[in-house]
Amino acid sequence: MEFLYRPIERLIEGGPRAQRDLDVRRLAPRRLLTYAVFGALSMFLAHTCLAYFVGVEALRHWITRSPFEHPAAFLVMAGTTALMFLDFGWFREQVCVVACPYGRFQSVLLDRRSLIVGYDVRRGEPRGRPGRGAGNGPGAPPRALGDCIDCGACVVTCPTGIDIRDGLQMECIHCTQCMDACDSIMERIGRPRGLIRYSRQDELGGAPRRILRPRVVLYPILLIVVWGMLGWALAHRASADVTVLRGLGSPFSLLPSGEVSNQIRVKIVNRADGDRRYLIELADGAGLHLIAPDNPLAVAAGHAATATVFVTAPRAAFQGGAREIRFRVGDGAGFAASVPYRLLGPEEPRP
Repeated sequence: MEFLYRPIERLIEGGPRAQRDLDVRRLAPRRLLTYAVFGALSMFLAHTCLAYFVGVEALRHWITRSPFEHPAAFLVMAGTTALMFLDFGWFREQVCVVACPYGRFQSVLLDRRSLIVGYDVRRGEPRGRPGRGAGNGPGAPPRALGDCIDCGACVVTCPTGIDIRDGLQMECIHCTQCMDACDSIMERIGRPRGLIRYSRQDELGGAPRRILRPRVVLYPILLIVVWGMLGWALAHRASADVTVLRGLGSPFSLLPSGEVSNQIRVKIVNRADGDRRYLIELADGAGLHLIAPDNPLAVAAGHAATATVFVTAPRAAFQGGAREIRFRVGDGAGFAASVPYRLLGPEEPRP
């Protein structure tokens, strides 16, 4: 928002005053040009996001072909483009204020010694412009004013419309535009920069600076624990993921021989660096027969494949219309998984 969309907007439309004039004339040529650039930029970012999941080669193939050949991917790209355009080009800070939980987290994570964008009340107050109503009344000595001349530049430039001089607020997204606006005013009137700056509430109030406190110790420990658990999970995850699903259609079928047949789908996701061939077997299938037309199943690296298998069993193998079994899947290179599954069959009538 601050490093891409807003600089482009300022380049095309000008500063805040010019943008407010264009808000009245929404179909002005410069505003339409801004929307066109935002749309193209959002589409580029949507394609970049999609490439993370499908790869650059697949994305290049889709771009050069008709959208009707890959409607699902096209709808994902179009939806992501629309969301980015609405977020960065239209709703903007409303997303931060209404939808983003960051402002709510602030009340838990921040304390009076946390680094924030703050206004130096001791230096800036009382506000006022020198020579304009600086006295306290007829014959009274002039009032000593602070550095804040109450120009309102910090409020005008704030994307969420808050007054940073009122203190820390949930709507503040720490974009620091109020800092830049105030520093430019301070330079013009010959005052030091930093009336609005990164600081701490206690320091702005005159309290001594204290770096070490419980939050500084506890938060890093929590982050180390969370990242450590994530790293351990990634390091010990299996090279493949096996999911056994029931086949489409009827849960089971009766064969002319009197046996019961279950159609089953075995989905395998290959997370290894190279291609693998996975052998599908019955681990505890006494009296059962596995029919797998594509076994072992070849799966390319980083891809998924689904094999349709059939398990036939005599009617006597079922108790209460079900039979518990386990599938064993291995690639012969160190990966082996045992997945439970429940076969379904006819329930024998009670005597």
